[in-house]
Amino acid sequence: MPDAAAPACHLTKSDINAKTPAELREELARLHVALPAAGSGANGNIVKVDLVNLLWAHSTKNKQGLAAAAAAAPAAATTASRTATRPPAPFGTCSGAVQKQLRFGISGREQPTVPVPLPATESLAEAVCCDNRTVAYAEPRFLYQAPDIALYSRLDAGVTTFYDSVCGLPLFRAPLNRSLAAFKADTDEHGWPSFRTAEVVAANVVTDVKSGLVSSRCGTHLGSYLPDGAGPRWCMDLSCIAGSPAGSPASQGTAVTAAA
Repeated sequence: MPDAAAPACHLTKSDINAKTPAELREELARLHVALPAAGSGANGNIVKVDLVNLLWAHSTKNKQGLAAAAAAAPAAATTASRTATRPPAPFGTCSGAVQKQLRFGISGREQPTVPVPLPATESLAEAVCCDNRTVAYAEPRFLYQAPDIALYSRLDAGVTTFYDSVCGLPLFRAPLNRSLAAFKADTDEHGWPSFRTAEVVAANVVTDVKSGLVSSRCGTHLGSYLPDGAGPRWCMDLSCIAGSPAGSPASQGTAVTAAA
């Protein structure tokens, strides 16, 4: 579970709405939350609604509700009959459709459990990884601990490679230069799979250190760059790094030449 000393936001949505833009920015800075590169205002300016949504996304009040819903999801879901969809053109950011058979049980998450109104036809991976309307949000915190996911029980022996959920590029390999216990501790402290510099396939991961947004070389949104006292840290949405290698029978994304 997260370190008790780590910054946390326990505000309700009403509390957040009552704050001024300056107060919202101050609270986001306290939480070490990077602002997006552009907002919903004129000329891409960041306006109050963007700050409200971003802070609410990091509030424990919001995340507790989302995590509870995630943990209560069915342990087994049928995905064979589901047709892969993509967000409408103005909002879609991925190079292709999300793979139909995502690893770690992610394909069973067929609902977009994010605090943004989206079509019910979008899966969690489609919403979080490919829809720019959710760029300020993440999959439910501690999703990887949910009974139907149980990430730690699905890791490969030794080092696990995490692939892009759309195009199948290798993105992260963990643990490297540290123990599995250290990888788990880092992940449990933040609430999402967390990687260090040696574990990043740098040729395939695009990191905007100014905004904190992280994407793959083929355009899939992956999560956030959130360095801490130990150095650079990539906190990723498992939904977006649960693919199979490009060209494999399970992959359904756009073929992209993978970096070694």
